[in-house]
Amino acid sequence: MRSRWMGGLLAASVMALGVIGQAWDDSHGALGAHRQAASVSNRGKQEKASLASMSSQAEGIHFSLPFFFGPQVKIEAFGSGVPSSEITHVQNLLNRVNSIQRIREFLGVRMNHTATIVLVKNAADYQTELRQLGVSAGDASSLSEDSNGFTLGSTVVIPLFQNPTDVDLANVLTHELTHVDINQHIANIPSWMNEGMAVYMGMNGQKAIENPVDFASDEKQDAEDILQVVQSNQLVPLTGSEAAILSGQETYDYELQDWLAVCYLIEHYGKSSIQTLVRHLESENPNQAFYDTYGETVSAFNAQFTKALKQSASVSSGGAQLEISISPSYRGEIVVQPANQAVGRAFKAEPGTHHLTVTASGQVQADLPPDGTRKSAIPATPGTMYVSLLPQRFGTVAGQRLLDAQMEIQIQNGLYTFENAWEELENNPMYNPSSVPDVLGVAITAIHDEAPDDPILTMLNAENA
Repeated sequence: MRSRWMGGLLAASVMALGVIGQAWDDSHGALGAHRQAASVSNRGKQEKASLASMSSQAEGIHFSLPFFFGPQVKIEAFGSGVPSSEITHVQNLLNRVNSIQRIREFLGVRMNHTATIVLVKNAADYQTELRQLGVSAGDASSLSEDSNGFTLGSTVVIPLFQNPTDVDLANVLTHELTHVDINQHIANIPSWMNEGMAVYMGMNGQKAIENPVDFASDEKQDAEDILQVVQSNQLVPLTGSEAAILSGQETYDYELQDWLAVCYLIEHYGKSSIQTLVRHLESENPNQAFYDTYGETVSAFNAQFTKALKQSASVSSGGAQLEISISPSYRGEIVVQPANQAVGRAFKAEPGTHHLTVTASGQVQADLPPDGTRKSAIPATPGTMYVSLLPQRFGTVAGQRLLDAQMEIQIQNGLYTFENAWEELENNPMYNPSSVPDVLGVAITAIHDEAPDDPILTMLNAENA
């Protein structure tokens, strides 16, 4: 099983955090902190720390490679262990994702000051850099252990050890640079708007480079976290302050709720409405800006949004349709084992793109020749469906006999999400685990949930707007 990091990012805006809040006066603006823990065999949650509306110059030993995306974005390395090639890699990734242009098109405003990205390689350097930015020793120690990004005014600190893949970096860089753009234009913004916009754009940057099925599954898993909160009656109203987060009193990842709220706005009012909201926020207080943009109060919107989440939390699974691409190189069977069933339905593989449907009751249909049933070595598992591959000829892999290959699909809150894929060898039951839904030349290219009345699915479609 692979370990995932969640797209959720805890944060919002408050005026103080410990010693920092005591040392800064009101002109310094808002502070945001994002903390989360990792989860096993689920996408490990991402955490960030954002410090808004205050510019500060990092001290220490830096080297930099400036480049331009309209405004200047300067990349620096602090401390030891960050080679110049890493700076070049981050530069190329930003170019590949086109983060600055994406943010500008989303918010409708462009950065008017240089954004500085500081890369650190280890927790000690991360802590030192945070302290040099003005974070108290205690907070710097905590953040260096459990955050994957920090924004102070126009300065972004990225701990590379917390962002091991390009997918991680694409998300966190785009998220934090969204905060920079907001900081340069808006003096007063509620936490839920600030973080909702940043998480939306972080996911947008991630989507630019991630396998589409894996990205969709990451999105749905993030949404499932909030649906579980709704089911446990712990959902709180959208907040303008992150005091609960900074005091450690948050009961769940508020930023995922903020993200879904922004998705809900885009779903109902269009993506361009965010630009209108930003224009009003530049000169109006947040409540007035929201009313002038959407014609309703934040309180009324929150009630509608909460109602939609409650509706989604009560929706039962309607099944799903899988789009599968089969390479001519694969010859054999494809066996689908629905959740809670010990027997799988077998189909003969044929090259091309095919569709496979699993109903809510566990019936399986496909536009492939049926080939009977197969008793699975995997026991009936609640909430988990397996797609197994049984090749005609069992060759060897890494010097061991190949037994079969598996792709795992989780079912939760009525949503089907790809989890991982692997090959099973004679002496290695999970050889070459992969986060990409492609094994032995068979790939899942799309998963469509059969739940047309589920509001969460239309919210998630906002990432395609």
